[in-house]
Amino acid sequence: MKKEITSLFLFLTTLVLLPSCERDEICIDPITPKLYIAFYDLDDPESKKSVNNLAVEILDVDIENNTLDTLGRDSIGIPLNIYENKTTVVLTANSRDNTLINQDTISITYDTEEVFVGRSCGYKMIFNNVNITKGFESLENQWIKSISIEQREIENENKAHVTVLH
Repeated sequence: MKKEITSLFLFLTTLVLLPSCERDEICIDPITPKLYIAFYDLDDPESKKSVNNLAVEILDVDIENNTLDTLGRDSIGIPLNIYENKTTVVLTANSRDNTLINQDTISITYDTEEVFVGRSCGYKMIFNNVNITKGFESLENQWIKSISIEQREIENENKAHVTVLH
């Protein structure tokens, strides 16, 4: 009889505790998207072209290291400032050659919108009404010749949001 009472107690305890268990949720998807910039050849706008020794410095984002190493890439992902509506970025071509170094500054403005993703991921920011303006340090020595906004809303990183001809 004592064995049956113990078994019944364990069974009832399991029935009471089982509904309180929830499945674990894991956040797989990236949360807040980066601004994805693709670089194209000025002479052949259909062909991607990497920037020689490209260095990227993000001025308005509070991250541990605000310089991205992008050597040999024809595209980059830039984190945008989620606390302000503007991010300024210095793009330096030929960053490892002091005689050829060439900097251009771009300012990205946008509206932020907070979107609930789920319990495991929480909220993410999406960026709407994206605009880009280019600073003019030196009119005769600009390596960025043209900037085109492909998507004014940044919700994911599936394709380039901005194209740069150089």
